[in-house]
Amino acid sequence: MTVPAWASVLIALGAVTVVALSVDHLYNRIIRNPFEPTKKHCFITGGSTGLGKSLAIELIKKGANVTIVARRQSELDKAAQEIEACKINKEQRVVTISADMTSKEDVIRALEEAKVKMGSVPEIVCTCAGASFPKYFCDHSMDDFEYLTKLNYLGQAYVAHQATILMRDNDVKDGKIIFVSSMLGLLSFTGYSAYSPTKFAIRGLADTLRNELKRYNIDVHIFFPGNIDSPGYVVENSTKPEVTKTIEGASPAMDPKECAKALLSGLYSGHYMITTEFIGEVLRCATRGVNPSNNYVIDFFLAVIAQPVGSIYALFMDYLAKRAK
Repeated sequence: MTVPAWASVLIALGAVTVVALSVDHLYNRIIRNPFEPTKKHCFITGGSTGLGKSLAIELIKKGANVTIVARRQSELDKAAQEIEACKINKEQRVVTISADMTSKEDVIRALEEAKVKMGSVPEIVCTCAGASFPKYFCDHSMDDFEYLTKLNYLGQAYVAHQATILMRDNDVKDGKIIFVSSMLGLLSFTGYSAYSPTKFAIRGLADTLRNELKRYNIDVHIFFPGNIDSPGYVVENSTKPEVTKTIEGASPAMDPKECAKALLSGLYSGHYMITTEFIGEVLRCATRGVNPSNNYVIDFFLAVIAQPVGSIYALFMDYLAKRAK
């Protein structure tokens, strides 16, 4: 009996799909270290407000020990009270450290201080500190570019570098480093000339370390949230050009609690690139490169959709940019 050509094609496609799904499952569930924060030392920058504080609360609910870092001690003390109230056992600890993430000396001190105060090296590190103040390119000063590069990119690089050294030298098993980028690390448009490049840079660093740190059994993840309802978002909107607001649309900023839960969901699923909404997923699939997929079949179809939709949206953005005053 001769099998029709179309049937052979379907069988081949089915076999490829099964293999791809199996590889996805193998990578996300077996090759990657499972995410288990219970009794782990979690080190969070930007931990006094917004995503950082909400993530600390969610981790303390999972039985973790948490160190939060930010510049203002008064804000850290307030956040620590909220986090302490969510402990599930009396042995859990919350440590606060005042430090400036734009200073590599402060970053090194903060990680060493966390090690001493907590009695263990940080095993899960999440870099939530960041800022944005959108403006037209010519309205920015070069000081704006330097500051945002120091905080949004170098600040995360400083933390990851020192944390990796500590994990390596103290033989930490199953370490995790979680970078926080943005959907503006997957695309950009008018108003984000100083901010978006720093978030693209984080993507490049994370992609490199995802591969390189396998030698130390350290997993790397990167988070691409949309707008988050936080004190920083209020500041951001105060300088944001009207055309930027129009391009972004009227979608509400995400509650930081829900954002933290979305991040944890991605970590528990073993995903490398983690987003918070459908548009983020489409952008992730369109720009994934050779990084691991979250679901081969879904990622494939979203990548196909992204091409025509992206082209149309680019025309829309260019039209608005040309008309902007």
